[in-house]
Amino acid sequence: MNNYLDKAISLAQMVEGQTGLNPPVGAVIVKNGRIIGMGAHLKQGERHAEIQAIDMAGPEQVVGATIYVSLEPCSHFGKTPPCAKRIIDTGISHVVYAARDITLPATGHQMMERAGVKVTYRPHPVAEQLYASFFKSKQLERPIVTVKVSASLDGKQATDHFESQWITNPSVKEDVFKLRHEHDAIITGSGTLKYDNPSLTVRLEEGRHPVRVILTRSGQIDWKSNMFHDGYGPIIIYTENHSLQSTCSNVEVVCLDNCNVDSVLKDLYLKGFGRVLVEAGPKVTSQFLSSKLITHFILYLAPKLIGGQGLNQFYQTESVFKLSDTHQFEIVETSLIDTNVKILMKRK
Repeated sequence: MNNYLDKAISLAQMVEGQTGLNPPVGAVIVKNGRIIGMGAHLKQGERHAEIQAIDMAGPEQVVGATIYVSLEPCSHFGKTPPCAKRIIDTGISHVVYAARDITLPATGHQMMERAGVKVTYRPHPVAEQLYASFFKSKQLERPIVTVKVSASLDGKQATDHFESQWITNPSVKEDVFKLRHEHDAIITGSGTLKYDNPSLTVRLEEGRHPVRVILTRSGQIDWKSNMFHDGYGPIIIYTENHSLQSTCSNVEVVCLDNCNVDSVLKDLYLKGFGRVLVEAGPKVTSQFLSSKLITHFILYLAPKLIGGQGLNQFYQTESVFKLSDTHQFEIVETSLIDTNVKILMKRK
């Protein structure tokens, strides 16, 4: 039984990062020991995983079958009808799922059991880890936030003369492209725009280019920057400057009274962004790392010592904190990318 549940979770992991405000979900339908249908929720607003699996198997074949789902089937009407009701209507006799949906007031588990469907909740640690950030995001109404930093061993994103290309190796760049592909938006600051003139695109075959987001309280923007003319989709600028106006048709300017981490993330969530990546200089990076709203921190370390006075140290604060008050992270995974180290962390 766990083998089929593992397959459903694997399908969910494959679409992680492309479902907007919705969770990534995978489903596998089994009858007489054979897989007859599979599905994954591919995009917000499209068919859910359970519906895709049912449609693949066919309405006649699913009668009496078992469906394995990475997340408890939904019971509410959103952009699509409840998956729990569709499962009931098709005659599937048994539902096995790996994680409870704690964000819903009414559960699909109860709806299906009341209709006579056998329902089994089989907790799976991989599924619970997969959905932990989604549950927090939905409860707070803020996106899942990952901060990415590429730095030297002494924590520099650039030299004191703002030379930053390239601290890490080409293989890290390829990994970052994959990381961007998994997010709906990339947040950067006007300083990065000024000194690096980045594109923040995904240079992968069939890669999905996230919306690029620029933070600039002052509203000082160089409209000649490559980003505004490369044709890779919409750009959002958050500012406190009420007089700032875009000179490009693909740029939306959002003026906020307080252009801080919380207000920006709140607005991005309302716009439908479920996952955002922060790729910025020390100022913006430090603001996000100091916020309890970030969920993941990815640090790429190159085996170099840059030195200098640390003008571009990736984490800087005006205050000096006691060790007992420092921001804590848990190391989830480490890997070696050629000669560079990748450290994946989650906020404790």
